[in-house]
Amino acid sequence: MGAVSPAQSKNHAEKSPHRLSVTLTPEQHQELSEIARKNRVSVAWVVREAIERMLKDNMPLLHVGKQ
Repeated sequence: MGAVSPAQSKNHAEKSPHRLSVTLTPEQHQELSEIARKNRVSVAWVVREAIERMLKDNMPLLHVGKQ
């Protein structure tokens, strides 16, 4: 098998999932766990879905540069 070109490597990196870590309050974790349990999905799924909806709705959390 040949070497991977920089373009192929970059394309792969853009498509591969990214892992991150967040710290939640006990209340946030409890609420997410309850939503996940009721919907028979993982807490990770709930978080990903919430992020997807926020991005889709174009709801910026911070209004940087706008005053």
